[in-house]
Amino acid sequence: MKKNIRIGTRKSLLALVQTEIVKDALLRAFPEAEIEIVKIDTKGDQMLDRSLTSFGGKGVFTVELEAELLSGAIDIAVHSAKDMPMTFPKGLGIGAVLSRADARDTFVTLNGKKLAELAPGSVVGTSSLRRELQIKEINPEVQVRMLRGNVQTRLRKLKEGQYDGIILAAAGIERLGYEKEDGFSYEYLDPERFLPAAGQGILAVESRTDDAEMAEMLAAIHDDEAACLLAAEREFLKTIGGSCNAPAAAYCRREDERFIMDAMFVKEGVYMRRAHLETADARDRMDAARHLGRDIAKEVNKGIVYLVGAGPGDEDLMTRKGLKVLREADVVVYDSLASSSLLNEVRDDAELIFAGKRSSHHFKKQYETNQLLIDLAKEGKNVVRLKGGDPYIFGRGGEEGQELHAAGVDFVVVPGVSSSYSVPAYCGIPVTHRDYASSFHVITGHEGNHKNGATVLDYGTLAKEEGTLIFLMGLKNLPNIVKSLMENGKDPKTPAGVLQEGTTARQKMAVGTLDTIVEIVEREGIKTPAITVVGDVVRLADELQWYGGRPLSGKRVLVTGSRSMVDRLSPLLKEEGAEAISFSLIRTETMDTPEFGRAMADIDSYTWIVLTSANGVECFFDKLKAMRKDIRDFKDVHFAVIGDGTKKALEDHGIYSDLIPTAYSSRDMAAAMVPHMKPEDKVLLLRAEEANAVLPDALAAAGIDHTCVSLYHTVVDERKADELSRLVGTVDYITFASSSAVRAFVSMAENPDNVTAKYISIGPVTTKTAENQGLHMDKTAAVYTAQGIVDTIIEDVREEKAAAKGDAAR
Repeated sequence: MKKNIRIGTRKSLLALVQTEIVKDALLRAFPEAEIEIVKIDTKGDQMLDRSLTSFGGKGVFTVELEAELLSGAIDIAVHSAKDMPMTFPKGLGIGAVLSRADARDTFVTLNGKKLAELAPGSVVGTSSLRRELQIKEINPEVQVRMLRGNVQTRLRKLKEGQYDGIILAAAGIERLGYEKEDGFSYEYLDPERFLPAAGQGILAVESRTDDAEMAEMLAAIHDDEAACLLAAEREFLKTIGGSCNAPAAAYCRREDERFIMDAMFVKEGVYMRRAHLETADARDRMDAARHLGRDIAKEVNKGIVYLVGAGPGDEDLMTRKGLKVLREADVVVYDSLASSSLLNEVRDDAELIFAGKRSSHHFKKQYETNQLLIDLAKEGKNVVRLKGGDPYIFGRGGEEGQELHAAGVDFVVVPGVSSSYSVPAYCGIPVTHRDYASSFHVITGHEGNHKNGATVLDYGTLAKEEGTLIFLMGLKNLPNIVKSLMENGKDPKTPAGVLQEGTTARQKMAVGTLDTIVEIVEREGIKTPAITVVGDVVRLADELQWYGGRPLSGKRVLVTGSRSMVDRLSPLLKEEGAEAISFSLIRTETMDTPEFGRAMADIDSYTWIVLTSANGVECFFDKLKAMRKDIRDFKDVHFAVIGDGTKKALEDHGIYSDLIPTAYSSRDMAAAMVPHMKPEDKVLLLRAEEANAVLPDALAAAGIDHTCVSLYHTVVDERKADELSRLVGTVDYITFASSSAVRAFVSMAENPDNVTAKYISIGPVTTKTAENQGLHMDKTAAVYTAQGIVDTIIEDVREEKAAAKGDAAR
């Protein structure tokens, strides 16, 4: 038994009172022990002007105590169990927990009003997101403001009128004896409705795991039941991937031989879910408690399915909310009517699942897709079901929603821009017009005239409508549609248009009348997907035509490469009228190497830093931020960059390059840089792991001291292999802006030599890589930039048109 025990604690009055409780418990068990309380400052007690989440969460209350424990300066540390982070430093753990005090939260006021009774606009103070969300559940009309400080400070702020009420833990109030203090009224909140933080009301004693003497002493004050309750609640947090500061709550209690638990979790910070579970009688109570925590976590952590409309084909018609949830998704289940560019918006770790139909390939039946969405959500994943157009307009979104509801899966509908009105608009056809049509009617063309032997569409009524008739899909059924309309009295001379792949580069339109449109569509070679518009508004197509007419209109360009390159090139192509399909085949991953740290420590010895790509610039500054390196440390260093994109990326961080070669390659950088180097110069090359040796070899040959540091490497995005194989047969050009993109394409594409699209390279280095990979580049940009690629494609299109005119003349 230890004779002398040093207990570490925070300096707040509540922390000292709680430490005295532990000290008294130890002295009751070991009266002869000498116990000293050691007061320790923590970061959490010092930074009272900010929310805990803004500087590290509640672990900031324990770090300093744990450092003292590991050093041997103290023997144990006392914490409120709710403030303890989920993981402990190696060598530390919970040595004992004391019996649980009141687990409830209490609403404190000066006037005795209950939380639900507060008037709209009343101010309630708390620093906890868990509490804030539950306050809003009880009274949505109040304002919630941050409240930090110890209990005395918080009560003082209430007295001063800064708040109309505040939320505090009942255990803290009672331990300090404030529940009897005049002037304050307390509403003790039902813990099954206003759930407390996991571990609230429990004191935990942290100790060294190798201190056997201390462990034996702590066993004397340990409460088995409280330990089970805490284990269940912490297991819940662990399973949801949360922490003591997560927007989650858990309250476990024991009744007879059963554990009963309520839990709450706010998934994505928005969707609050609650669950209630009980255990059966169990011999191993600790094991049962942990299982209960895991099981209830699974209940509240079910995934959400977003039924998202991707719009009609033009990626820029995707809604802002749709893009937001797409970028946050764990899994994206998509079909072929959604723009492939949208897949470029997903997280690097998101899963991509195709659920549409493709020729010669298996496709999922609707019931399979429904079950897939349910299964993924029940795994706790956030799922985006990405559908062309709007999910609730002939997109089977309603059916999917019904299945999700029946399975108990939460879902959210994100409407999309429907092809029913957007495609006609791109073709110069307004679906309503004061002089022609005051209504429009959207009809499925897929179902034909009969379904299960019964008439589905009332053509008698449709034929009499004065508004615009819009048939989605159903190109195959066009003869039946026009025949049925005319047989039911629709004027055969009513204008009609069939619009193929509207809002994309392959947009095509056939215009006629009901009695001629079938023949015209066949002659014009209109293919699916297409919609049919019937009505006088079709007459306006020529007058209101606006889409197209630019140098690359009608051309579809697949833009490969890294995300940063795609983001630079695609907008330039769109400005010239092309449909640019942003489709990164590679992504960059930052490398953590000791060489970078050594170079930064020795930065005063360098006179030049060379950055060869925009990716390198971003990785460079990300690393500087991570190590808290001040940009002013580079005041005596010159910067050299390759390419306009790299130059702009550097300027975005407030640094203007001192050297940029007129041509953008390592060889050109060497030619521009080496002749002007002085013997005392020292160069730091920051680049990709796969970068060639041209520049370092040139520096070495000139005797220039230099260091090469790999900032990042490129990784092939194998998730997109299937979609890539579909895309290559649908585009006119495929661009490559790096050797890495070429290698990725060759490894992922099926039969790249049989692709009819033209291959365009950014420069000779990329072209040489392609040739080494057996891929012939049709054109190589004269200027090695994104704009150079665009200019090369424009020139090729001009040459094609000139050649076509020549053939026609002959």
